[in-house]
Amino acid sequence: MAGKADGRGTLRQAVLAAIGYIAIMALGMFTAGHVFGITYGDPEMVYVLVFFEVAMSIYAVVMARRIFGHWHCGFGPIDWRGMWWLAPSFLVIAVLFAAALLTGTVSVSLLVLAVIVTMILVGFSEELMFRGIVLKGALREVSVLKAILISSALFSSLHAVNVLAFVPLDGMVQQLVLTFIFGLAMACFALRVNSLVPVIAFHALWDMVQFLGDIWTSSFGLLVFIGVVVNAVMGAALWWFVLRKRQG
Repeated sequence: MAGKADGRGTLRQAVLAAIGYIAIMALGMFTAGHVFGITYGDPEMVYVLVFFEVAMSIYAVVMARRIFGHWHCGFGPIDWRGMWWLAPSFLVIAVLFAAALLTGTVSVSLLVLAVIVTMILVGFSEELMFRGIVLKGALREVSVLKAILISSALFSSLHAVNVLAFVPLDGMVQQLVLTFIFGLAMACFALRVNSLVPVIAFHALWDMVQFLGDIWTSSFGLLVFIGVVVNAVMGAALWWFVLRKRQG
């Protein structure tokens, strides 16, 4: 059942869909932490979460079809001129992978394969839900800025459930702040390039390299922090110089 053609009620449906998505993640974190005794941050968590990520990817596709009448909301033709805004972030990703390979003890294992598959699913389902369903749904009813803020707040809220896998309260608060900033940048990038494909790729690779770095005991130094700053600065610049002009 698609949302109404005039967009009324679409935002409400999108928010409810996001709440359902967060509930599935909460169940995954509870299962990993309280059933299997795996603490958040332990790469072996992917052995549990991969099944929930499959479910969340299917759920996101189903919700997109139900609300918009198709699942590919946000998958428009890529505006390659907008990719320049993402280039510095992808450069950081390349440097992180180089550091992981050069400073770590690289090996291929079932855990490594599970991380790769899980992070691809994470990138797909989270971007489809928050920069696809929620962002596009909000844009039908509110201004660009409000739509970006709503999608980023819900994306940040997703990470509150990590407390169910024994993340300390202060660590959870830090995650909420960082993921809110990450969400702001991803929303800006998605709007500029007119497609979720580049942000899905970046999201998946960003999470993947950090998990692989933990497995291989790689040394990143300040690279992750630099990546956060670069992403935030480029997102903010994109908003200020381009997207704020679209305010409705």
